Amino acid sequence: MKMKKTLAYIFNILILLFGILCIRYYIGMGLAVRFGQSLLWLWAVIGAACIVRFILVQRSLSTGKPLPISPKLIRAWRIALAVFLAVFIAAECVICSAAAVVPEAGLDCIVVLGAKVNGTQPSGALTQRIRAAAEYLHENPGTLCVASGGQGADEGISEAECITLNLEALGIPRERIVLEDKSTDTLSNIENSLSLMPEGTARVGIVTNDFHIFRALATARHVSALHFSGIPAQSSVYGFIHYAMREFFAVGAGLAKGELSF
Repeated sequence: MKMKKTLAYIFNILILLFGILCIRYYIGMGLAVRFGQSLLWLWAVIGAACIVRFILVQRSLSTGKPLPISPKLIRAWRIALAVFLAVFIAAECVICSAAAVVPEAGLDCIVVLGAKVNGTQPSGALTQRIRAAAEYLHENPGTLCVASGGQGADEGISEAECITLNLEALGIPRERIVLEDKSTDTLSNIENSLSLMPEGTARVGIVTNDFHIFRALATARHVSALHFSGIPAQSSVYGFIHYAMREFFAVGAGLAKGELSF
């Protein structure tokens, strides 16, 4: 019994430490990128939940009184959490595997998916995509490029124009780039870009951030039977943690909408 209580204490402290790390990560990502980014608040919620759990369990262990929660409810919560974690871990393994894909050489065309533009300058995520596209285009001079992305209300120029200007600055001739400046999300990025490709295009690369490769390819395969290959733009390890977590929910939403094919 004493050993069981000791293990409970240790596990509870680990939960507390995990909660503190989640809140620190929330603050760090908010300061490094922005606090309003999609689903960043989940880290704060998870952290707060862990701290509350620590307080309740610590009080129970110290006083010997049972938790103020029904045992049936606790058991149901544990089962639900175990199922969720199993699905989450399996999905993250697939997302992370896709992030490490090696691009195929000699593709007919590549699509650079748009991302946030700050004024007229690319955000960090878009900069990574542009650099990955430029590297691929330099190594494969016969490949054309579609710069894809519309203009948001808070963007000075369209994402497609931003991509094009930066690719030109990196030495990619303008005649190798086609602009697609009407799309607003991954699905429309791909649908609109495919309609602009030369006749006979069969092998297409999708340039996006590594954490987004799995969903982008699944979306492309839902839209067309062409051969698609991922060209991942490497993210920082620090940022990848949040974005890969966020992709789990984005993939779930895509499946619910019927927008993904594997």
